[in-house]
Amino acid sequence: MIVISSGFQGSEYPLTHGRVCWNWYRDGTVSSAGAAGFPQVNALPPRTDTAWRPASLPATWTSTFPDARDISFIGIAKHDLGTQNATINIQYRVGGVTQSFPGAGALTPQDDNPILLLTVPTAADLISITVTSADSEPTISVIMIGLADEWPQPFTWPGRPITEGDQIRFENTIAVNGNWLGRSVASDGLGFELQMDHASEEWRQTKLKAFKAYANGNDAAFFIAPRPNDYPEEVSYAWATSVVTGGRSMPNKSVSTSVTLSCQGLRPYV
Repeated sequence: MIVISSGFQGSEYPLTHGRVCWNWYRDGTVSSAGAAGFPQVNALPPRTDTAWRPASLPATWTSTFPDARDISFIGIAKHDLGTQNATINIQYRVGGVTQSFPGAGALTPQDDNPILLLTVPTAADLISITVTSADSEPTISVIMIGLADEWPQPFTWPGRPITEGDQIRFENTIAVNGNWLGRSVASDGLGFELQMDHASEEWRQTKLKAFKAYANGNDAAFFIAPRPNDYPEEVSYAWATSVVTGGRSMPNKSVSTSVTLSCQGLRPYV
């Protein structure tokens, strides 16, 4: 689920270009409120094996920064907000005043797929996500806050789109007489590949270089939306399965760079 803040068309490039959201702020302070074993700090990225769950509703997850900084994306992954029929409000604080991001005051996710809010860079010293209502207290594993990379050319799909990237391995139970008795899921995930061509040499040496350092490092996980305006349901919390690197496909330095991202991600699609 991609949520585009009301009126936002893109800062440097239009929303027909991909967003790779990896540059997140690590100095936010969260409180320890939450159900036993599910404190707010558990929702900090990048890992997905811990989670925040409120003790009661309504409940608010907050991240307070030492000073104001520009924020243009908020990502939420590995959650059950859709299953719990939750309504959430995503807010920011500036100048001591807290207000909702335009268009994000009452979100009702229809499923448990990742949520990515894209907005004009907004100076804020606090971000909050309030679960205003739900059937039961939901669980959220990742909340990532930062500045989105707007890639300079549209992505193409060498293979299947994200929403068709199911990678499920089954173990089938077969009786000695050959009857099929059922099966269980042995592994579950999401795999996809994206390609971008005709970017400049300058972009490769600056913004791609910074992304490479992150994606090839220890944190590694990021939100990615290949074409937010055209495919608002196509978003993933993912990580690269091979070293991220750029190629030089032609001698013209203004359009020389090509990048292929081979990714694995969580598979909440149903």
